[in-house]
Amino acid sequence: MPGLKLMSAKKARTVLVYFTAAVVISIALLLTWLSWESARPRDKWFGDRQGQIDTVVVEESSLEEGQLSETVSLKSDSGLEVSFRVVREASASAVPVLLVLGGHQTGSDAVDLFGDVGHRAVVGMDYPYDEPDEANGVLRIARTIPRARRAILDTVPSVSLIMDWLVKEAWVDRDKIVIVGASLGVPFAAAAAARDPRITGVMLVHGAVDIRLWLQVQVARRIETQFLHYPLAKILYWLAYGPVFDTSKHIAAVSPRPVLIVGARDDERTPAGQAEALFDSAGKPKRLRYTEGQHVQPDRNTIVAELFRIADEEMPFLTQ
Repeated sequence: MPGLKLMSAKKARTVLVYFTAAVVISIALLLTWLSWESARPRDKWFGDRQGQIDTVVVEESSLEEGQLSETVSLKSDSGLEVSFRVVREASASAVPVLLVLGGHQTGSDAVDLFGDVGHRAVVGMDYPYDEPDEANGVLRIARTIPRARRAILDTVPSVSLIMDWLVKEAWVDRDKIVIVGASLGVPFAAAAAARDPRITGVMLVHGAVDIRLWLQVQVARRIETQFLHYPLAKILYWLAYGPVFDTSKHIAAVSPRPVLIVGARDDERTPAGQAEALFDSAGKPKRLRYTEGQHVQPDRNTIVAELFRIADEEMPFLTQ
């Protein structure tokens, strides 16, 4: 029955061709939708998601050597929830505030890096995402992606919800609230400051103005196959709402509030020239500083100490 076998083989090839074409078309349509959806304006959504503070819960409070440490949770009438930690002098009043957005794994624990905060308050925010950093398995990844994307969008209104709380606290100097974005926190800090004029100064540390290029470097650190770096970074850029978090646009919108850009001389995680590009994108007044060595991490004590020194030196500029 050679004729029958030949027809079966042809039919199988035809089915394979149609299946492959269907898969390619489906992927193309999905990527087209993703690129469109990732660029939709979100200003109104941010406002609706911020809502109004519904409940405030102080989960933990401790006093040590005159410093008060509190863990606070806010819930908005929109359903948005955000947790953060505050460290300040217990008897302080009308002090400058540093609102810190660090790496995802650092979160609110960033306040622990400051030690004695002196005559100021430090607020460290947890990103609104509590899923595992690494999701294994197709089903788990499929569940994690939409939750991670929602957390990315929720970060900016979460900052403004914290601002709603801060400006009502007696110990806060409302004219001196500086947001600090470090590494992953840079695009969020820039977007939050552009949207919320109550943030009076911005400090961006070891970050990039080009989110897609920054993502490409992170992909290259994990995947050796070079031709995959650009397409994977592009997909991640869309998944992370890169067009919404256009850092060059947002940092320009901060002016005339002061902006401090801090680059690293030997940054292994940020593409070369990005600190300078951030500085060029910002309006006046602005300053550019550098730390020696590599990218900031909690266990790189020398770099952390240098950043604190720069922050102290530049506080008069950031709170002018």
